[in-house]
Amino acid sequence: MKIKKLTTYIALSFIIVPFSNSITYADENLNNAEHQHDTPTDYNDPTTVTLEAMIISSEQRTEAFESIKLIKKDLGIATDGADILKQTPGISVTRQGGTASDPLLRGLGGTRLNISIDGVPFGGVCNHRMDPATAYVSPTAFDSLSLLKGPQSVKNGNNISGAVNFDREEIRYEELGARLYSSYLYGSFNQQALSVDTSAGFENGYLAYTHNDTRGGNYTDGNGDTIAQTFYDTSNDRGAIGFTPDEDTLLEVSGLTSSGVIGNATIHMDVTKLDRQNYNVHFKRENMASWLNKVDLRYNFTTVDHDMDNFSYRSVPAFHEYLLMTQWWDRHFAKAEFTSDINPDIELITGLEYRNDSYDAAAASGYKETGTLPPTDGSGLTRNHILDFDNIAAYGELNYQMNEGLRWVTGFRIDSLGTRTGTMHAAGETSTIILSGSNKHRRQTLFAGFLRAEYAMENLPILMSAGYGHAERAADYWEVYSMNGFDLNAEKNNEIDAMVAYNGDAFSAEVSAFYSHITDFIRVYQGDKAANVNAQRTGSEMLLAYHFTESFSMTGNISYVYAQNLTEKTPLAQTPPLEGNIGIHYDDGMFNGSFNTRLVNKQTRIHKGYGNVLALDSTPTAGFVTASLQLGYQPHPLIKFQFGIDNLFDKTYAEHLNRSSSGNGIVSTDKLNEPGRAYWGRITIDFDAPASFSL
Repeated sequence: MKIKKLTTYIALSFIIVPFSNSITYADENLNNAEHQHDTPTDYNDPTTVTLEAMIISSEQRTEAFESIKLIKKDLGIATDGADILKQTPGISVTRQGGTASDPLLRGLGGTRLNISIDGVPFGGVCNHRMDPATAYVSPTAFDSLSLLKGPQSVKNGNNISGAVNFDREEIRYEELGARLYSSYLYGSFNQQALSVDTSAGFENGYLAYTHNDTRGGNYTDGNGDTIAQTFYDTSNDRGAIGFTPDEDTLLEVSGLTSSGVIGNATIHMDVTKLDRQNYNVHFKRENMASWLNKVDLRYNFTTVDHDMDNFSYRSVPAFHEYLLMTQWWDRHFAKAEFTSDINPDIELITGLEYRNDSYDAAAASGYKETGTLPPTDGSGLTRNHILDFDNIAAYGELNYQMNEGLRWVTGFRIDSLGTRTGTMHAAGETSTIILSGSNKHRRQTLFAGFLRAEYAMENLPILMSAGYGHAERAADYWEVYSMNGFDLNAEKNNEIDAMVAYNGDAFSAEVSAFYSHITDFIRVYQGDKAANVNAQRTGSEMLLAYHFTESFSMTGNISYVYAQNLTEKTPLAQTPPLEGNIGIHYDDGMFNGSFNTRLVNKQTRIHKGYGNVLALDSTPTAGFVTASLQLGYQPHPLIKFQFGIDNLFDKTYAEHLNRSSSGNGIVSTDKLNEPGRAYWGRITIDFDAPASFSL
C-alpha cells in the first residue's frame, strides 16, 4: 500500500476510531500518590482503566499542556529514557545506534528540550552528543515522567520546546516493611535488561538500593543485514538513605554510579567509557506555616568521565589514524523552591537556582605502522580546560483560581548566565587550530515568561486552555565548542499554545496546537559551523481513546510539525514528518494484550547539510508502516509475564531523524536502518511486605 493511501487511512481512522497514546489523564496529585505497587489497580472500578501504563480516568486533567506517564510497569524493549519518550505524540528521536537516541519535542531537542532526572536538570559531556541526557535514564528505575509542551512553565528552566522530568516516587513506610520490584528481559540480538529496585524501612526512615544492567549486541535490519556498532552495555547502582520523622518531612541523601560502553553506527567512533558519579541531597518540608505550604531544597554534584575511540571495537585500516578523545564534565546544582498559599484561590511558587558546569577535554592519536598508538584510556591524558558556565536564576509562578471554572497561570524567570572559555581546539582537541571563541568571557541575561488561561466546564469533563510564552536560550556547550559559536546571539522563542481535552468515563480526547516564532534560532551547517537565523514553526497533536468494555479499548494519536527557515527561505532542517499510531488493547486484570500500528509519512522538506547539534539533513526519507504485538499474563499480583514482537512484519525502514553513517569500518548506508523483527520476554516480581501477605 502506498504511503499516500496510508495517510488517508490514518485520517479516516482518526474520524472513525477513537484513540490515544499512553499518557495519563489524572489529577496533579499523581506524583504524590502512593507507590503504584503499594495499591493494586481495582480492575472492577469502571472509572479507571489500565492500558500499557496508561490511566484513563473520569476526572478532568488539572494541568494544561502537561501530561504524566507511568513508566515502570509495562515496558517492552526500552534501553533508555528516549525509548520511553518516543511513544508520546510530538516526540521523535535522532537515531545513532542501538541506544542513546536523542529526543526532540515538536522537532526541537538538545538544550531546547530541558530534561531533568530526579528533579535535577541534566545534559551530557560528549562533544558528538553520544550521551544525551536520556542515555543516563534506566526506565525501570523511575516511576513516572512528566512532559510539558512549550514555554508554559518557568520552573524547569527556559523552555524553548518544553521540559521532561523523570521522577521516582517518594518512599514512605507506616510500619516496618520492605519492598522489591525486579524484572528481567531477554530478547533478540542478545538484548538483556536486569532491574532491581528495593527498599526497607519504618515510619521514621528507610534504606533503598537500585541496580540496572542493560545490554545488547549488533542488531539486524529487515533485510537481515547486520548493522555494526549498534551494541551497548550500560549499568548503574544507586543507594539512598531517607529520614521521615513525620508525614510532612523528608530528607534523602543518595549516591549513584554508572558506566557504559556504546557502539555508534553513525560516526567514526564508539563510546568506550561513560563513567558517572552522582551525589544528591533532597530536603522537603510541608505545612510549615499558614503562608508557607512547602519548602523544597536540592543539591546535586555530578561528574562524568567519557572516552571514545575508533579502534577498541572496530578494525582500523592500514595507515589509518588511531584516535582517542576524552571529555570530563563536573556540575554543581542547587535549588530552593517555596510554595505559598496566599489564600484558597491563589498559590505562589518561587524559586532560586544555581548551576555551574565545567568541561575539560583531551585527545591523542597515532599510527600502528609508526608505533605511536594512543593509550586505550584517557585518564592519563593532560586535561585542557575548555569551557565553563555559571548560572544564577530566580523565578515565580502564580496560580489564580478566579472562579469555579476559570484559572489563570502566569510566571516569570530571569537567568544570569556566564560563559567562560579556555583554549579550545577544533575537531574536539584533535587539531592544532585554535577556535576564535577561545579565552573569552561574557554574561548574558535571559528572560522567560508566560500567561495562560485554563477553563474547566462545569457540566462536562472538558478542559480548554490557551497561553502565550516567551523563552530565551544561549548557545550551549556543543554550539560554543563543537560549532565555534561563542559569539552567537541567544535564541528568543515567542509561542502561542492552545488545547482542548475531554476526559469522559469511556471516551477521552485531546487536541493541542502551537505557533512559534524564534528569533536568532541557532542552525548548524556541515556539523562544525553555526549561525543565527529566524524560524517559524507550527503544528499540532491529537489523542483519542475509547473504552468499549471494562477490558477492551482502542487508542491512537497523530502529530505534525511544519517548520520554515525564514532567513534562508528553506524548510527548517531536521523536522520530523507526519506520524500516527493506532492501537487495540485488552486487559482483564490477569490477561492483557495489545496490537499497535505506527504509520509515518515521507519527509521531503529538507535542507541538505544543515541541521542542529544532533544531526544534519541528508536526503528525503520514505514513509513506512510498522506493527508490534504484546501479550501479558499476571497469575498473581506479585508476578507478571510479558511477551512481545516488535517490527512484527520485519519491515526495512529508517527514521528521518538520524545521522548518516560515516562508513569508517562499518556498514555504510545513507541512513541508519532500524532493527528488524525482534522478540522479547520479561518476568517481573513486585513484592511489598507486609502488604503482600494480606493479598
